[in-house]
Amino acid sequence: MIRAVHIEDEPRNIELLKSLVSTHCAEMVTIIGNARNVKDAIALIKDIQPQLVYLDIELNQGNAFEMLEELGEINFEVIFITAFNDYAVKAFRINAIDYLLKPISIVELKEATAKAVYKINHVGTGNQNLIKALKNIKADFGAHKIGLPVSDGILFINSEEIIRINAKGSYTIIYLVNNKKITCPKNLKFLEQMLPETFFLRVHHSWIINLKYLKKYYRGKNGYMEMEDGSTVAVSIRKKGKFLHYLPE
Repeated sequence: MIRAVHIEDEPRNIELLKSLVSTHCAEMVTIIGNARNVKDAIALIKDIQPQLVYLDIELNQGNAFEMLEELGEINFEVIFITAFNDYAVKAFRINAIDYLLKPISIVELKEATAKAVYKINHVGTGNQNLIKALKNIKADFGAHKIGLPVSDGILFINSEEIIRINAKGSYTIIYLVNNKKITCPKNLKFLEQMLPETFFLRVHHSWIINLKYLKKYYRGKNGYMEMEDGSTVAVSIRKKGKFLHYLPE
């Protein structure tokens, strides 16, 4: 029996996958643990040494990419779980990375699990090329369109057109070039994991900026920045160190 863990930050999704696996994949896999954030996920994986990880991309206080990069050595198979995003799905397919779309299909769950179990039993666990592939996927996001859920469907925009993003409770306002803006019914964390760190930086619990459009940084205890569109964005104390890393001495 293959030992698996599930990394997911929503309790109801944890219970759902556990139920689906125990009902439809019980002869192949057993889920023996779960974690809801990057720190706990790393500790769980190091402690249990699973052969398979069901890994949601969005996590509390981070994302799947950060978790895998921090782990370094990957001696297990990974099945990613993601909300719909056209380019992300295409990128996973190109790089032969297993994934499940939310809401999870029973057929796709069984197929992905069976594929992972076969690889574990006949090839061995681990994929040292996985992190490299994920870094390429993240970097490529900056040069491609991303799908944004909106009230009447999904709007595809070039990520390079985004100047800044502002959290407004459970939704966000996305400010684009040419004074355009979009209201997206997703939180800031959802957008943060979609955008490449090469260009986008979260500088506040309410703000993500595109570094391409940063015009000036004003130093001081309450430091803030001016963007090319004339707007100003605050830098939180917690995020200040990471932001200053991008600036010249």
